[in-house]
Amino acid sequence: MFVLLIHSVAPVHTLTEQQYPEMRFQPFEGGYLEGFDTKNGFQISRLCSTDPSLYLKYAPGGIYQKTH
Repeated sequence: MFVLLIHSVAPVHTLTEQQYPEMRFQPFEGGYLEGFDTKNGFQISRLCSTDPSLYLKYAPGGIYQKTH
């Protein structure tokens, strides 16, 4: 049996009941972005690419706007 003790001033329900957005992959030239859709665009959580320069351009937390 596993018991987790939480020492916090915050109510327990605020620590355990978190809603996470549905993650998806967004392909782009150079690799794939993992993240979720927001009203401002696609928010990046992770970049999957073999091009090191893209890691400077697409940072986690940034917004990706697909341009045509």
